[in-house]
Amino acid sequence: MDIVLNRRGGVPVRDQIVAQLEMRILAGDLAQGQRLPSVRALARRLKVHHNTISAAYQDLEASGHVELQRGSGVFVRRNAPATLGDADGLDDMIKLALQSAFRKGFGEAEIRAAVARWLAATPPDRVLVVDPSLEMAELIAHEIGTAVSVPVSACTVDVLVREPARASGAMTVVLPYHVEAVRRAAPGAAVKVVTLDLAAADREAMVAIPAGSIVLVVSHSATVLPFASVLLRSLRGDEVLVETRLLSEAREWKRLIKAADVVIADALSAAAVARCTPRKVREVKVIPAPALERLRRAPSLVSA
Repeated sequence: MDIVLNRRGGVPVRDQIVAQLEMRILAGDLAQGQRLPSVRALARRLKVHHNTISAAYQDLEASGHVELQRGSGVFVRRNAPATLGDADGLDDMIKLALQSAFRKGFGEAEIRAAVARWLAATPPDRVLVVDPSLEMAELIAHEIGTAVSVPVSACTVDVLVREPARASGAMTVVLPYHVEAVRRAAPGAAVKVVTLDLAAADREAMVAIPAGSIVLVVSHSATVLPFASVLLRSLRGDEVLVETRLLSEAREWKRLIKAADVVIADALSAAAVARCTPRKVREVKVIPAPALERLRRAPSLVSA
């Protein structure tokens, strides 16, 4: 398990460790149930204080990615929200859902009633993307909107708490680490989990950036910037200089774009960046194509 730390980049070591482990878990590189290195073993490997590793593991536990089992170690969480979506067939999906319901203490009568209620309900005819950050929700909604033929909107978790009716009649899309908050805000919502990932072609393009290049990352969402920074540094170390700016900080990135050898922009930033005629610009997506395809093929989201 390779973790690359940049001790001169200004990003706290703890945050770099959390981000890289989180990306590996979301991408499936670390399998559910897999045991992570012990706190002291990973601390020795990375040459950091063991308290830093312990704090990083606690952050991952708080976000629902790992389980800390006293006396046994740290394990990638089983039955994560993405598991159901990754099931190969309908029988497996139903089996996983029923197992989860029984483990949480629901009785057979309750489960039967819930299944009957859902089967009788009107299928969702729109998509609502929910995230603590409105900008992140808007970015995901934009990418989903290119794949489905129904209305797609975005809102924050706080707004959903105040207005749970927003999820009524919608397929509610959320990232794994916010799913419980969404379910608490709107208990009856039809929730679909998607994960952040980068296409293999985009990774290859980043690896191919010449050493010594200045790379500018521009994103509509502040959530994306630390992930992009950590990913580039994990792929390239100190071979390239990475600068990250929000799309809303136009004066800043327009100034930097003149010096940048490569500009990486998300789907909501690429057009504005391209108008400034950078030397080279690459638009990247944050939702993997297979996830968009699964949404597109959802029967309730395919227009007649």
